[in-house]
Amino acid sequence: MSLCPVCAQAEPLLLCRALLYPGCEREIHECPACGAAYFWPVPSPEDVSRCYPHAYFRDFFKNYWKDYYKGRSIARTLTRFRKEGTFVDVGCALGTMAAGVRDFSRWSVRGLEYSPGAAAMGRALNKVEIEEGSIAAAPWPASSADFIHMNNVLEHEREPRAALEAAARLLKPGGRLLLTLPNGPVDLLPTRTLFRRWRRAVATRHGGHLFYFSRKSIARLLERCGLRPLSIRNFHFKMGLKARGWTPGAYKAFRQSPAPFDAQAYAKDQLPLEEYRKLIPPPPVWAAYFLSQKFRRLWRWRGLSWGYDLEVLAEKA
Repeated sequence: MSLCPVCAQAEPLLLCRALLYPGCEREIHECPACGAAYFWPVPSPEDVSRCYPHAYFRDFFKNYWKDYYKGRSIARTLTRFRKEGTFVDVGCALGTMAAGVRDFSRWSVRGLEYSPGAAAMGRALNKVEIEEGSIAAAPWPASSADFIHMNNVLEHEREPRAALEAAARLLKPGGRLLLTLPNGPVDLLPTRTLFRRWRRAVATRHGGHLFYFSRKSIARLLERCGLRPLSIRNFHFKMGLKARGWTPGAYKAFRQSPAPFDAQAYAKDQLPLEEYRKLIPPPPVWAAYFLSQKFRRLWRWRGLSWGYDLEVLAEKA
């Protein structure tokens, strides 16, 4: 084992075994210096692709207004930061959130999406410029972005350092990066606990998580990539209780391994764009969403590690 790929300060130790996807059991190691954990060796691109057997198009459409209103809310934050600029959403799915930013600000928007099917649907549905692939392969020139948004993306990257270095390259001086990612020690807790208790590997709560970042490890990685952390907030405290097994039926979902992906069943589930449009529910009242979002943000606290997720704001040095 070489030095930790996150902090490069210590040799990680075997922590447990886990299922990367049904039928694929791998080791997870943890760094004693920064607290980051990860599948090791890093799974191959072929194995990683098996974690995402299909795009969840139905969920994307059903959550359309949630994503669009989130973009509208982010537009307010961006306007306070700079009156106009270029916003990049990494892992943008259908580009719905980016469309909300575009429609309620003077900012231009771009998207990156790993799934070719989702990217094509997003271009047709929301008329957003969406490129396919990871941020490390983004086709845009250096210093061309003012703000980059990465929601639940970094933990899926095979090379998170390369992803953050790419983000730093794309950002203008003083540009900002907003990361939302699982609080690694809490995200991994059910897998560790059940491996010890049941003496067998279980699937992670969210398939495809390759890295589990602690507060300390994500701060160190950002600094290694030329990004200065401005704030790290912790949230989703109810999920934190569930991860600890302190809520009724918390670990029930882990008792059986997930069934393998049924390619034939998925093929029957593919619909034309116009049919998917019918899955978009009526728009909720914006004021109600805005007030509930303001209330939820009251529960994002600095200095804690109890909750399930982290929100990290960083600036290009």
